Amino acid sequence: MKNVYRIAGCGVFAALLWSSFVQAEPAAPAPIEAPELFAPGVISGPGGDGSPTFTPDGNTLYFTRSSATWSVILESHRLRDQWSAPQVAPFSGEWSDSSPGMAPDGSYLVFVSTRPKDPSAPAAKSVANLYRVNRQATGWSAPERLPDAVNIGPSIWKPSMASDGTIYFVSIDGKGHKRLYSSAQKDGTYQPARPLSFSDGKTDDVDPEIAPDGSFLMFASAGRLKADPKEHLFIALKTGGGWGPVRQIRYVGDDRTNNADNEPHLAPDHTTMYFSSDRSMPVAFPRTR
Repeated sequence: MKNVYRIAGCGVFAALLWSSFVQAEPAAPAPIEAPELFAPGVISGPGGDGSPTFTPDGNTLYFTRSSATWSVILESHRLRDQWSAPQVAPFSGEWSDSSPGMAPDGSYLVFVSTRPKDPSAPAAKSVANLYRVNRQATGWSAPERLPDAVNIGPSIWKPSMASDGTIYFVSIDGKGHKRLYSSAQKDGTYQPARPLSFSDGKTDDVDPEIAPDGSFLMFASAGRLKADPKEHLFIALKTGGGWGPVRQIRYVGDDRTNNADNEPHLAPDHTTMYFSSDRSMPVAFPRTR
């Protein structure tokens, strides 16, 4: 089971970016603040919750709730200092949907779905592609599949969009190799996707989260740490026309041997990080009923 965790504070990404410049060993950067379980009992619960994304005002949340065989995108609203009981998002629920990603300006949202290209055809269980819904005055438009320039194969996951329209995502090939790609927009048209330079297919890189200005990218990866097969969080800085070295994101209380972390997301303030983890929070007794 996994839940959503939150690391808040104006110094979080300043610390990450600074450590990316000054740390010599990518496996041992300085840890940042300890995470806290996000909205326990409402957002984080026993249902397998993750991949949160927010509207620009921070008052509406979309996230994934999943079981072993399906997943659905839920919607929750901030009411004063509380989050409302999640409801199925209006564009989800008919097919297995997951990993919503909000455009920085809130005008559209992209998510993963197993729905078929042809709505009248049966869904292919092995296909996962990216679909887009546009914000309208009355809600959301009907989902539309992104073009083949983005959906480059049968297993495309976890979209994240920069302010210039460039989309980042994961492609899993027929051998199970996971690699990060991006597709830029030119005159409103997606260009052929290209793999990111630091993601060469030798490690399983997943769940990209790009900063709105494209200055850095967070992601999860398995195989980058010696003798550790679990997924952990990493960050790479944009440097000129390429990417700087990949650095691990460490936080207080991180136990690399016992927990897997993935699905990083930025909050609208760009200084708070949300992520999914199967880590367990310590329990104090006696507990309230």
